[in-house]
Amino acid sequence: MASSSSSSSTRFWKYDVFLSFRGKDTRKNIVSHLFWALHNSGILTFKDDQRIEPGDSISDELIKAIHTSRFAIVVISENYAASRWCLEELREIMEAVEGGTNVVPIFYGVNPCDVRHPERSFATVFASMGRPETDDKVLKWREALTNVADLSGFVSSTCVDEATMVEKVVRKISDGLLTEYTANNMEDIVGMSSHIESLGSLLDMESKEEVRFVGISGMGGVGKTTIAQYLYGRFSRLFPAHYFLHDVKKIYREQGLSYLQEKLLSKIQNRVGSQEIKGRLKHRKVFVVLDDVDKVEQLQGLAKEPSWFGPGSRIIITTRDKSLLDICKVDTVYAVKCLDQEDALRMFKHNVFGGKLPPHGFDQLLIRVSRLAHGLPLALKAYSLYLHRKTKEEWKKAACMFEKAPQKNILDTLRSSYEGLAMRDKIAFLYVACLFNGDHFLRASTLLDDGESRIKVLEEQSLVDISAEGSLTMHALVEQTGREIVLEESNHVAQKQRILWDSVNVYNVLRDNTGTRSIEGLVLNMCEMPEVLHIAGSRFRQMPNVKFLKFYTHLANRPSNLKLLRDTTSLPRMLRLLHWDAYPLTLLPSEFCPHSLVELTLRYSNLQILCSRNLNLRKLKRLDVSRSKDMKELPNLSMAVQLEELVVEGCEKLKFLVELPRSLNYLNAHGCSSLQTVSLPSRHSINHLDLSGCSQLNQVQQLITQFLTGGQHEEVRFLLDLNLVFFNHSKF
Repeated sequence: MASSSSSSSTRFWKYDVFLSFRGKDTRKNIVSHLFWALHNSGILTFKDDQRIEPGDSISDELIKAIHTSRFAIVVISENYAASRWCLEELREIMEAVEGGTNVVPIFYGVNPCDVRHPERSFATVFASMGRPETDDKVLKWREALTNVADLSGFVSSTCVDEATMVEKVVRKISDGLLTEYTANNMEDIVGMSSHIESLGSLLDMESKEEVRFVGISGMGGVGKTTIAQYLYGRFSRLFPAHYFLHDVKKIYREQGLSYLQEKLLSKIQNRVGSQEIKGRLKHRKVFVVLDDVDKVEQLQGLAKEPSWFGPGSRIIITTRDKSLLDICKVDTVYAVKCLDQEDALRMFKHNVFGGKLPPHGFDQLLIRVSRLAHGLPLALKAYSLYLHRKTKEEWKKAACMFEKAPQKNILDTLRSSYEGLAMRDKIAFLYVACLFNGDHFLRASTLLDDGESRIKVLEEQSLVDISAEGSLTMHALVEQTGREIVLEESNHVAQKQRILWDSVNVYNVLRDNTGTRSIEGLVLNMCEMPEVLHIAGSRFRQMPNVKFLKFYTHLANRPSNLKLLRDTTSLPRMLRLLHWDAYPLTLLPSEFCPHSLVELTLRYSNLQILCSRNLNLRKLKRLDVSRSKDMKELPNLSMAVQLEELVVEGCEKLKFLVELPRSLNYLNAHGCSSLQTVSLPSRHSINHLDLSGCSQLNQVQQLITQFLTGGQHEEVRFLLDLNLVFFNHSKF
């Protein structure tokens, strides 16, 4: 491909491609296939369909088309050089290279070496042209042939078939257009090629009759609008009517639906006042982008169904709300994901230094700051603008600042998704941001009010992702936004926060006894405590609304830095989650009422028994006392009618597992070396039972029989003495 000059960035380009060819050689084969492939890829191509080539002069129209085309594809066939018209066209094309036109030759049925030496291969042809008045022109034609043969192009004889060659040519032009568009119109759009390739197939431009709606979804700042802008620039010229309706959400809020309808029609039909979109556009082929749609009524008022538009129309909708697309039956959806670390660094480096090499000593800072954006293009752009022309010391200070909280414009963009939520969905969002990011979806949903439906709303609004394995993931900057909202709610006063997650703040509140009714959740990494702290249960009386208490450590068998005094009689009554690693007492407080408790996790604890009395555990779903080496006995769990998971792994003094509820489906007793008896309820629901390492277990065969004949599941997993066996109930 001939390299373009710097003037290409300022030249007006009317066409993407000028197609030069010898009509009688190639019009009905390679050229026809190539033209349609370019057209279907949204590449605006000038093709001269004049079948009679008059003399050796080309029209002013052709000259103008050549010089206003970004690319020229020259199909050199066997008889190409026999046409003065083609040779003059080629001469003009090679001159246009200096103005920025890129030339891509296709050697169709000829060898580049023959073209490179026209005095040998085309000697007879040029001899017939050798009149004195044309000598200068012939020399220029020869030079043009020699120069075009030196360019990187495509040779038909070396390609598998014509279809493959056409595909490669179109891809080369597409990549070249993307590079120029990126360089001349905006920051480096890393990854745009893959976006366009995927969306190109979804748009299916070859379908001439179908009206196709395509949704582009993703979190705020991920690049939906940028991608739509590129698609519009690439494809809209192929449509007699087209319009990009920016920021539908904002216009709808400020001006209403009628204004949006009038705006769309006025741009496409040069009319104002009509709301009859269906009546006005049903016979017109249009390319429309509806950007940042956030309500069903917006889409239904602007593009309710395909019958509103003429055959071949394409409607693109960008939105954060995946449920909106589903409700409006937009089945073709492209989900935009954040960049990986490598692409994020590449984009950030380009944005900050404009494609130049960074100054010495900035490499590690570039990596550090780019990772703080966590692949979000909006953040990469914001950080690059802030750091442009800053010194190394200013970069270091900025990195520390960004680690604590994103910039305001990033927060504002991400906060707008939160602001659009219903109140209870807002609360669920804050809990996930402060407590449950990274947890399993099912676990988090059981701990929240209407948790499953609330988290599904967050997923639909692109605020969380749920993996195929069920993992709940909130983007780091969205998490920071949620935590910033919690801080603002309390005016940055720790004891008034809804949820405390900073270990220093939690430590201070417990030490100074400054808790308040505002506090609903406490998260403390005990490894980060400056010193051991002794507290009484009475400290929690000032925090009666605490629902989530998580005191954890990453180090097994490490004594707790948080000591609960032995005379403690109670814990917060509203608790749904009690997670206290290395719990220091031998039993739970005598007056503790766990009627709201959903999860009880007391790993590596000093427990000997759970409690001195029967507990109301009707809402309990998970009980984990693993590695509690002094645990001798569990309470009667038969009334824990919602208990699904029981983990007693490594409880070396535990002898009996009896009175288990029918709801239990997961039991891990691995390494319970003193365990003698396991009694499963009749018609149990267990599908995972781990009794490996239980060397004292009696009546193993009876237990296996009970396990297999009493279960409710067709496929179960049974572990005994480190052997994993799969049983299918249908075989017994």
